[in-house]
This record gives sequence, C-alpha cells and structure tokens, in this order.
Amino acid sequence: MIEHLIINLLVILVPLIALQFVLFAKNSNVKRPKSLFMFNIINAGVLLVCMSFPIPFANGIFFDLRYVPLTISFLYSGIVPGCLTAGLLIIYRIYLGGDGLVTAVFFALMTGWVFFAQYKTYHRLPIRKKLVRVSFILFGLTLSNLIFLYIYLYFAGGVKWDAVKTAVYTFYPVLQAGAVIAVVSLIERIRHTLNLQLQQSEMLHSVGQLAASVTHEVRNPLAVARGFMQIFQKEKYIPEDKKIFLTMMIEEIDRAQTIISDYLSLVKTNTSKIERLNITELLSSLKGVMYPFALLKGVELVQNGQEEVHVIGDQGKLKQILMNIIKNAIEATPEGGGVTLSAEKGNREIIIHISDTGIGMGREQLRMLGNPFFSTKSTGTGLGLMASYRMAAEMNGRIEATSEVGKGTHFKIIFPE
Repeated sequence: MIEHLIINLLVILVPLIALQFVLFAKNSNVKRPKSLFMFNIINAGVLLVCMSFPIPFANGIFFDLRYVPLTISFLYSGIVPGCLTAGLLIIYRIYLGGDGLVTAVFFALMTGWVFFAQYKTYHRLPIRKKLVRVSFILFGLTLSNLIFLYIYLYFAGGVKWDAVKTAVYTFYPVLQAGAVIAVVSLIERIRHTLNLQLQQSEMLHSVGQLAASVTHEVRNPLAVARGFMQIFQKEKYIPEDKKIFLTMMIEEIDRAQTIISDYLSLVKTNTSKIERLNITELLSSLKGVMYPFALLKGVELVQNGQEEVHVIGDQGKLKQILMNIIKNAIEATPEGGGVTLSAEKGNREIIIHISDTGIGMGREQLRMLGNPFFSTKSTGTGLGLMASYRMAAEMNGRIEATSEVGKGTHFKIIFPE
C-alpha cells in the first residue's frame, strides 16, 4: 500500500515542473500554446499513472488520487483541457471495468461540472480561500462518491459494512483533500515567485528605456549648469555667505548625475574581463578610497583579517558591488559607529563580509532589498543595490543580508571558490 501511495503522491507533483514552463512562457522562448499543450499531456499521463497504480487497502478495496490531476487540469489549464482530461478519465475507467464503474463515471462528470463552474471565480480569490474552497469541494465530492459507491455495491452484491471499510472511507476523502491542498499550495507559490520575477524584469526594462532616452538630454544641461556655477563661485562680487547656496546647488547636480549613473549601470553591457582577484588587496584598496567619506560621516572603517583570499571574476563589477554596499553601510551608521570589512574561505566558497553598527532593518525591509526604487534612505533610489545584486549573479555569486533594528546590518557577498 505504501509504495502505491508514494507513487500517487509523487507523480502528481510532476505537472508542477511543467507548469513553470506554462507560467513563464511569456518570459521564455517557449510559446504559450506549445507549453500549455505539453502541460496537458503530462497532466493526462499523471492521471493514467494514478489510475494504473491504485492504492490497495484491506478487503480488496482500491483507491487512487485521480481527482487531483483532474482538478488541476480544470483550474490551471482551462475548461477545454479540463473536459478532455475528464473524458480521458471516463474512457480509461470504462476500459479498466470492475465494480463501481457507474459511480466512477458519474462523479467524474460531477467533478468536471463543479470545477467548470468554479473556473471564472477561482483565480480572483486569495490563496487561503482558494485552498479552503478546492479542498472543501474535493472532500465533499470524494465522500459523496464513496457513499454512493457503498450503496450501489451493497444493493448489487450484498457488501457488508465493517470497521475496516469505515476507516478506509473516512481516510480517503481526507487524503484526497490533503493532496490537492499540497499541490495547489505549491502551484500558487510557483505562480507568486514567477510573477515577482516577471514584474522585476518589466520594471528593469522600463528603467532601461528611461535611462537610454534621457541620459544625453539630461546630462549635458546639468554639466553646463554645473560649470557656470563653478565660475560664479570664483567671482569676487558674490558675497561669501551666498556662495554656500552655489555649493549646495553643485552638490545636488552631482547627486542627480549619480542617480543617472545608477540607471545606466542597470542597462549598459560592458565586456567582462575575467581574472584572478585578490580580495584582501581589493578590500584594502577600497578602504583607502572610502576612508575620507567615512571620516566625514564620523564612522570608523576597519578591515579585519590579512589572509589572502582569491576569486575569479571581473574586477570592475566586484569593485562596484563592494563600493555600493560599503557606501550604504557608512550612510546607515550614525556618528561614532563603525563599518567592518573582511573576507574568508568557506565550504568551497569565498565570503566577503561587510558589517555596520547602523540603524538596521526590519524583516519586511530585508525582503525588499535589491528591488528597484526601494531604499531605506530618504534620497535613495535603490538602483545601486539592485545593480549590485545583478552583477553578483552575473559572476555566479549571490548577496545575503541579515539585520536587526537598532543593531546594524551584515552583508555577505558569496562567490564560488
């Protein structure tokens, strides 16, 4: 019994892999009709496997999880594929024959009709209501099927009720509902993840279009305005107490140019120069570059560990990743705090640590890190950190962050050794 139960439970997970191609077809080279056809074929195969390897119980009773792929077909493929799957179920059940054929065909039609009616409203529901509705429906249908089957067999062949049948008839609807809850939960998680990826991709595409269209038109006037302001700063007839306003204007122009550079870093395609990089020396160099900025903010910048650590990658990209994170750490740290840099060898990995004693972040803020236009700074755009995440991925690495409000943040930039 256990072997067949495992086969049924595992095989119904196969369409989840195929479903990723369907949901992600908009972002891939696979055309949606073709991917949807593949999904339906796989789902039909799952249905046949479930019926071919039923779960044997005592006294010659057999059950399977056929209603799970049937439900998924109606709710996630559409009405026509669902009807075709229901038709396949009926034809194969007639082919198998045996007791309960009439009730099996009747409830296959009933299941199809119920989920046909639910198709339009189902996808408007939040995930919890989806789970409650689909499990309640499937539990009710399965239980009704078993009751009618028992009544039919009782009058047709004089089947007697006993404790074993009672246990089986109670367990099977629960098993069916539990299986569909597990599958729907996984499907919705996949849909949510892929939708987030699609939204981020579309947002990045929009940012790229914006950067490409306004870069030259904005940068040139800003450069001209900055040049004239620098000239006015040297004029003797302008009072010294008024020149501070010119300084502030120049600083704001520089900040605007920095934001434009952040936009460009998301879309420009520089040729990567792959080489062996000494992380310890690179951190030491960046410490020297960022030290004046840290000193201005009243933050102590410290490098721990002098053991040489190496990675293979692009030096320009790695410098930009580290500078973005170090700069953010310094800006997030109040005067008197500190930022610590270090690198170490892990389990077939090189880990670069950047820790600060700053204001820290909550769980929701941590979850949003790396998203465009999200920043904990009032004047930030979030594009610098987003570019860092992207460049780390291009170097087969990743960025992880942990934080606690009031105690600081710890970034780990991890690359394969």
